[in-house]
Amino acid sequence: MNEEARMGRPRQTDDERKQKIDAIIQAAQSLFIAEGFPAVSMRKIAAKAGMGTMTLYQYFPSRNAILHHIWADFFKELFARVRADVEEKEGAKAKLRQACMTYLNYWVEHPDRFRIVFLNEDRAESSDGFFINHANVAEEMLVFAGPLMQELMESSDFASVMVFLEGLMCFVNGIALNVITISEYPWNHHEKYIDVFLDATL
Repeated sequence: MNEEARMGRPRQTDDERKQKIDAIIQAAQSLFIAEGFPAVSMRKIAAKAGMGTMTLYQYFPSRNAILHHIWADFFKELFARVRADVEEKEGAKAKLRQACMTYLNYWVEHPDRFRIVFLNEDRAESSDGFFINHANVAEEMLVFAGPLMQELMESSDFASVMVFLEGLMCFVNGIALNVITISEYPWNHHEKYIDVFLDATL
C-alpha cells in the first residue's frame, strides 16, 4: 500500500490538477489587474483561489512562476489568432500587415492583459527574464514574419532585416501603449498608424 492510500488521500487526477491550476491562474490574474503585481502575495493568491498557501506552493513555486504561466497563456491565444488571420492573406506584405493588425487589436481589446505583460514594474528588477523569454515570442514572430524576411533578404542583409522587424515590434507595441495608457487623447483609429508606417517603409 502506498503512502497516499495509507493516509486516506486519493491520488489527484489530471483533471483535478488542471482545475486547481485554472483556479490559481484566474485568482492571480484578477489580483494582478486590481492591485498590481508587486502588491500581490502568494498568501493573497491562495486565499482568492480558496486554498491554503502551502497548497498553492505545490503547484507554483513563486509569484513569478504564476506570472510566466499567465504570459504564456496570453501569447498562446494571441499567436493562434495571428496565424489564423495571416493564413487568409496572400503575399508577404499583406501577411505582415494582417499580423500587425491582429497583434495590435488583441492588446487594445484586452488592455488589462497588456498591463500585466508590459507594465509589470517588478519584472525588470527580478532575476527572471522578460516575457519574451517565457512565451516563445521571438520564435512565433518569425513564423509570420518569415515570408517578408525572405523577400527583404533579396536586397538586405540579415542584420538589417532583423533591425527592421525589431523596430516594427517596438512600433506596434508603442501604439498599443499610447492608445491604452493615454486614452484621453483623441487618437486616430489604431489600425491607421500601421497602414501609414508600412506604406512608408515597405
